Amino acid sequence: MIKIGICEDEELQLRFLERELAAYCEQTGEKIEIKSFVSAEELLFKHENAFPFDCLLLDIRLQRMDGMALAERIRRTDKDIAIIFVTGDRDAVFDGYKVGAVRYILKPVKRQELFEAIDFVRRRDTDARKGAQAAGADYYCFSYCGESVKIDRAQILYIEVKGHYIYIHVCCGESEQVYSFKETLGGIRESIADSRLVPANRSTLVNIARVCAITRQECVLATSARIPVSRGCYAGLNQAFLRYLT
Repeated sequence: MIKIGICEDEELQLRFLERELAAYCEQTGEKIEIKSFVSAEELLFKHENAFPFDCLLLDIRLQRMDGMALAERIRRTDKDIAIIFVTGDRDAVFDGYKVGAVRYILKPVKRQELFEAIDFVRRRDTDARKGAQAAGADYYCFSYCGESVKIDRAQILYIEVKGHYIYIHVCCGESEQVYSFKETLGGIRESIADSRLVPANRSTLVNIARVCAITRQECVLATSARIPVSRGCYAGLNQAFLRYLT
């Protein structure tokens, strides 16, 4: 699934973009989750510090805070989200390089150009995942704060989801490093693809190789961290622990 946010203050244009994205879903079979905003202020109010989108379609000529200023604000906390500007002003296109826009679509929006832009975002995300997998079977690679990070899968302690963000807890000698970025628990489990990561509850995966003990209420990790164990996950977690020990 690709999550797309639209920020457009002209209602007719906003509804048009929503319909075209729905048509894209029908044509490609891709699942898309769309959230629409009529101003930069509304988008920032609802998502002040985290932007749970793979892609944003931003009108440049918004009232009050314009799309360029909005993009600059977003880039302070999110270096990776794909920004596509939608504008009727050809001259404004060149300013987008400052905020790393991936595409510019001139109004009136043509379906082919919009579809090609969404295809580009999908390919970019797919290539990033393939690149991470190609980096080595023992490592997981991802983008963090604008930089590429490679971590040893064996050093992962546990992974938890809070809101729209994933937090990966990694053992670094006697200390612990935590990385966070937008992803779902199912998505991170699929991309890391390590059988040692087992659900302890609905929001946490633990590295079974780092577990010291399991009770019906919690599992204890080598770092003494205690992770709550849900009733539905206890049996699977306990079986995985016993298989690992034997």
